[in-house]
Amino acid sequence: MNLEDKLDQVRTEYIRRMMQGNSHLLKEVDRYITSRSGKMLRPRMLLTSAATLGTDVLDAKRTLLLAVCVEMLHNASLLHDDVIDRSNMRRGQKSVNSRWNNGVAVLVGDYHLAQIMQLLDEVDDHDAAMRINNTVLQMVEAELLQQEILSGVRAMDAENYLRIIDGKTARLFATAAAFGNPDCEQYGLHYGRLFQLRDDIADGESTPFTDTLIKQEEELLKQTSVKVEMMQ
Repeated sequence: MNLEDKLDQVRTEYIRRMMQGNSHLLKEVDRYITSRSGKMLRPRMLLTSAATLGTDVLDAKRTLLLAVCVEMLHNASLLHDDVIDRSNMRRGQKSVNSRWNNGVAVLVGDYHLAQIMQLLDEVDDHDAAMRINNTVLQMVEAELLQQEILSGVRAMDAENYLRIIDGKTARLFATAAAFGNPDCEQYGLHYGRLFQLRDDIADGESTPFTDTLIKQEEELLKQTSVKVEMMQ
């Protein structure tokens, strides 16, 4: 089974889990979200890392469930972020908060988080649960730091910029990579940083530190890529 087939399994399990609720509104919103699902880069990172350890790890139920976890956490963060940022569009169509309202977006995001807790209970791995917990903490702290900068409480410098990038994006990529293979964690971190830095440029949100950090992360990604390739 190739990687795309495995991603289809992740997508199918994701939808199955989200459709278990009794709320018709929840199911309507979930259909809306999954109809515009992107490249599923975080589960893809997890599966690619798992493949470095062989088919037994790649095909394990634990791998599937954790891949669903990281995709759910990503989508929960998007739902909440759109409310915080007052965004009206997401992936080329109306965001959930714009299509319905802020309350619906927050509640569906919370439902994703509750499903993650259930998945982690099924995985029954304390370290995996703690890794997800720490990832969520860093996401929230990064968002709070960004709010402090926007309100003038803190200044934007290279250190704070990198902390925001790590929390918003890179840490979840690192978590996904580590779930597949713990030795791939740093590769996931630098991939995630570079992904967000380039995304900031595309969105016109670059800073005086962006170009320097891109060069730094390109070199670090190259170094960790070599290590990942050696495992295969």
